[in-house]
This record gives sequence, structure tokens and C-alpha cells, in this order.
Amino acid sequence: MTDWYYHQPGQGRVGPLDADAMRKAYRERRISRETLAWHEGLREWQPLERLIEELGLTGVQPDASLPPPVPPRPAAATASHAGPMRGTAPPPSNRTGCIIAVVVIGVVGLVLIAILAAIALPAYQDYVERSKAAQTGQKAQQQVQPYDAERMAQTDALARELVTAAMREFYVANGNTCPDAFEFETLQVRYPRYQGNEDDGWFLIDPARAQSGACAYDIGFRGLGAEVEGKHVQYDVNMAGEEVVIYCRNRDIPAGYAPPRCGA
Repeated sequence: MTDWYYHQPGQGRVGPLDADAMRKAYRERRISRETLAWHEGLREWQPLERLIEELGLTGVQPDASLPPPVPPRPAAATASHAGPMRGTAPPPSNRTGCIIAVVVIGVVGLVLIAILAAIALPAYQDYVERSKAAQTGQKAQQQVQPYDAERMAQTDALARELVTAAMREFYVANGNTCPDAFEFETLQVRYPRYQGNEDDGWFLIDPARAQSGACAYDIGFRGLGAEVEGKHVQYDVNMAGEEVVIYCRNRDIPAGYAPPRCGA
């Protein structure tokens, strides 16, 4: 049985839940298609929209008779029921000047904070992006294994199998429209083996400009050796009846390291 989790704003991670509990939460409008969900086997949190089929939500509709969650009510301001006596004016207060000064200082402070944020935020964001890039590079470097022709062939075969499955399931059903990243991710979630792994290597797939096929995809290899790290081939794909025909062209992989069924 798969343990599911979802993210609830203001509450954090909710789970583990079984699939029935997730479907019940969806019917009761506690979660929606935009809710982030995860289970073991997913690389990252996914919107529920992408997990509809896997979770069995096809045809399940939220109960429109149930109200959405009630937003939190602001605390009521405390007010005094006592006031000046009728016919008399309240005594003058020497706090007025202090209040004005506090307001002015507060406005000036907000302006300064806004200016500092405008200066510091882009610099901080740039730092975060550079840090992420450095960490990604270090992780990728740590994950790259020595090149192995058999692992390359297996990864290429896995990529071909994913493309074949996506073409058979989505191409004709979508009016001869080429599968895109969403269709590939759907299959990778349904069949985690298509994701590859850090020990044996994996691939990235993106749509490309078709040259000799109905569809085309750029395949980038990861974790298969420094010689092919980040290098690419292109699949030109055609449908011949129910058969999926894939022609592989080597784009920038050095001679002797390309997949065995990939031409120049």
C-alpha cells in the first residue's frame, strides 16, 4: 500500500494517508488539483493535477454542497464603551505630538525598508541561484559514474521505451499531437523505472525540432560517465500504424561513446 502525503498551507505536510483517504479529502474539498502531493518513488512534490490517474481521481468530483475552508477571522479591535460626558469636551492630551512623531518615523522606516529590499533582494536572489547552481554541479559531479557502454545502452533503451509508450498512449488520442513533458512525467510517475537512478544513470527528455519524423525529442544523459555527461542525442519519431519507429541521431557525444543504435 502506498503512503501519500499532501501539503496544507498553514499546516504543512499531512500524512501518511492511503489512496482512499486522499480521494475522500478531494471529495470533501480539503485538497484540490493544485494541492502538492508526494509518495515514495516521486523525485519531488507534484500538483495533484499530475497524479489524477495514478490516484484514481478520474471521474471523482468535489462535493459542491460542502463550503470551502473558512478563512481566519481577524481579532476584533478592543474598544471602550466609556466616553466623555455629554456636553463636555475631552481634556486635551499632550500625547498627540508623540503619536504624530511615531507615525512619521514609521512611514520613513517603511520607505527605508522598501529601498533596502529593492537593493538587497535581487542580490540575495542572485546568491541563491548561484548557490543552487554550485550545489547542482557538485551533486552531478558526485553522481557521475565511470563510463560503461552497457549502462549507456540500457539508458538509451529505457528512453526509447518511454517515448514508445507515450506515443502509443497519447499521440493518436490527442489528435496526432506529439507528447510533451507532461505526458512523459505522467508515465514516469506511473512507472518509476522510467526515471532511472543515481547508480545506473538517467536521462532528461525535451521536445526538439523534428527533421525526419512526426515528433522529435532531445535526450540528455546524466550519471553515465564524464565523457557523456550532459551530452545529447535526438530521437526523430514516426508512427507506422501501431508501430513506433525511432531514428536516433548523435548530436555531441564523442565518437565511441554514443548509444549503439544511434547514427551520426
